[in-house]
Amino acid sequence: MSDFLRELEEDIQEEKILNLWRKFGNYVIGLALLIILATAGYTLWKYFQHKSQLRMHGSFSSAVELFNNGKKEEALKAFQGIAQEKGGYGKLARLYEAALTPNPSEIYNEIARKNVSDPALGNLPKVLLAARELDSGSALEAIQPLTSPNNAWAPLSHELLGFANLKKGDEVAASKSFIAILKEPYASDYERMRASLMLTQIEVPVAMLEQEEKKEK
Repeated sequence: MSDFLRELEEDIQEEKILNLWRKFGNYVIGLALLIILATAGYTLWKYFQHKSQLRMHGSFSSAVELFNNGKKEEALKAFQGIAQEKGGYGKLARLYEAALTPNPSEIYNEIARKNVSDPALGNLPKVLLAARELDSGSALEAIQPLTSPNNAWAPLSHELLGFANLKKGDEVAASKSFIAILKEPYASDYERMRASLMLTQIEVPVAMLEQEEKKEK
């Protein structure tokens, strides 16, 4: 009798499972297919992304090699092609393109404008342009805000402004810029060393510097 009841119970359970499968089987199969397709799609996406990155890395490395070998025209064409791509390599290529262009101000301004929210890529073109155009009032004016305290770009911006003032013959203003570098917490050892060396070459009386500081206050 117990064997009969056990067999009956097993038959009922099998019938329940069959009924459940008839009711939800298609959904289970669909879900399984969806998971398989999603996994396969993600794997393929990762594969092609990795392949694309390898391709971009190879193209960028080749362009840099052309640049280092002095083949500037070929390098410029290569960087211009890479700059059309999205991602980090495209942005870096745009910077190289500007460096190889006789008048890069338009490219630098475009990069800065498109990357306003990026503190690195938004400000780097301003610094690079100022380094190339120390006589340009607009280029120097663009880096003036970067000299604010606790700004990572402050030491380099002060240095460029110092060189620009030296070029104009204003040794007092130049000295103040180099002294500001020594006070900057973000200044590297090399930046401090360069500023100290520049100050040893400028003969400006301390009293004159103090007088200028009082005027600013």
